[in-house]
Amino acid sequence: MASPAIDSSVASPVLGNVLRLSKVKHGMRYIKIPGVPYGAVCVFIRFLYSSCYEEEELQKFVLHLLVLSHSYSVPALKRACICLLEEGLLTRENVIDVLQLARNCDAPRLAFICVRMVVKDFKSISSTEGWKVMKRANPALEQELVESVVEADTRKQERQRKMEDKKVYLQLYEAMEALLHICKDGCRTIGPHDKVLKGSQVTCNFPACKGLETLVRHFANCKTRVPGGCVHCKRMWQLLELHSRMCNEPDSCKVPLCRHFKEKMQQQSKKDETKWKLLVSKVVAAKNAVGSFSSRRSGLL
Repeated sequence: MASPAIDSSVASPVLGNVLRLSKVKHGMRYIKIPGVPYGAVCVFIRFLYSSCYEEEELQKFVLHLLVLSHSYSVPALKRACICLLEEGLLTRENVIDVLQLARNCDAPRLAFICVRMVVKDFKSISSTEGWKVMKRANPALEQELVESVVEADTRKQERQRKMEDKKVYLQLYEAMEALLHICKDGCRTIGPHDKVLKGSQVTCNFPACKGLETLVRHFANCKTRVPGGCVHCKRMWQLLELHSRMCNEPDSCKVPLCRHFKEKMQQQSKKDETKWKLLVSKVVAAKNAVGSFSSRRSGLL
């Protein structure tokens, strides 16, 4: 490349030093920029002169210009290249090449976006030619990306597991609310012994009430109603004990066996006590989380 009169030390300090050390031939200084298309060099030189570029040309030579702008320390052009890649030029076919360039050219955010894209679409990207070349030339990077995919899958599974757990704990809380409602206020044909339900009484709004009502009916009539003797009754025993552990008014509580389980707590092993305390804390946390979300949502509305 012949160097015309340009204050290269201002546009690019690195290029300025290269030019000062280059040989003069026929009154012109020449430097070689191997491995870069002529068109990319023209765009680069134009930017050094005017700080301008054509959008179409930048898109066409963006990878070469990223390398040039990094190698010759032209930060404005480098930012333009990175921004263009981040905002829409990344594809399944070029993301591996861009990732390697981003790391070599000190563009951490672009590299992060590339890794995130690989993790999100690993199956299709791992079948591209860019991946195959990288696998042969840089097996360490391949291993790193595979580990990132595995780690992301593990985190996703963990999030799903926690969501399922929260769902179960919330259902338990709703069951506690429905149980108290059935025993205190009465629901359909099941309710407190000291109240007579009206025939016109409408179905309640407790989501767990219907299923719990069926369980209560079974519990009341089951012939093998001993802990462990019947699966349905075992669930009912557990719900009654959970209620007792969450109840703050055992003396006036109308839920059956509430005081009984309060007294039973004194005889339980430390291991069982720890298990129940953990369950209660998770049920309460699920309830509080829903309450907090509802409050924020109503505030937004």
